[in-house]
Amino acid sequence: MRKPTSLLFPTFFLATSTLAACSFQMRAGNDPNAPNQPNQPNQPNQPAAQPSQSTPAPRVGEPLRSTGRRRPTPAPSQTVPPAPSTPPAGSGVVTGGTIFGSGTVDPNGYKGNLYFVNAGTTTIPDVASTTPNGVLFLSSLNVAPQAFTTGFPGVDANRKENFVIRYEGPLVVGTEADYDFRVVAEDGAKLLIDGMEIVNNDGVKTAPADKSGPVHLVVGNHLLTVDYLQTTGNVALQVFCKKDGGDETICPTKLP
Repeated sequence: MRKPTSLLFPTFFLATSTLAACSFQMRAGNDPNAPNQPNQPNQPNQPAAQPSQSTPAPRVGEPLRSTGRRRPTPAPSQTVPPAPSTPPAGSGVVTGGTIFGSGTVDPNGYKGNLYFVNAGTTTIPDVASTTPNGVLFLSSLNVAPQAFTTGFPGVDANRKENFVIRYEGPLVVGTEADYDFRVVAEDGAKLLIDGMEIVNNDGVKTAPADKSGPVHLVVGNHLLTVDYLQTTGNVALQVFCKKDGGDETICPTKLP
């Protein structure tokens, strides 16, 4: 007896549906070897995570301009003595008054060691280990552009060219702050604080020129050093300083 064809259709439809469901699951990318994941609730779209910032915030009370500024810091025990009243052995004191100094000591000023250099010198030589030819003292570094005609009485009154002076003096800082130093020179000059170069205005010049340098100074006694080179022609050496937010002045040895 022939079986009705209507009974074969449900069986065929069920098998075909099951095969299609398995095929869809495999195409959806499910890995049969992956661990079971718990069901996650639907989450709203989240913004992309932002990279962390590595720049620290400025410290309270720290001048904002000090970022990146050099900070010469004297040792806690460091003291800068007043200018000595006697010259090193082998050198004499300038006896007469000159624009670069005299024989009168100013404890709040600068002591200058005078060195004679050869003609043709174009940059400041290293004089640290050299015995000076003479010594002089100066209250402030404010030699305006002019001719130099006196020489150095008591040492060499005819020496008006080809010399180096290394000035050293105390720099007493009463308040931590940012400063800008400016050096006007003809010919060359360098300014250092605690041995750190702040301004480099070296080299032979045909007219006065200025260079500036920033620094962050902490409270304490610092050592200010200015090296000056004169070759030929007119002279000039002026050191200005300006506290952040203040006015520029000829730099004193005490900064309140």
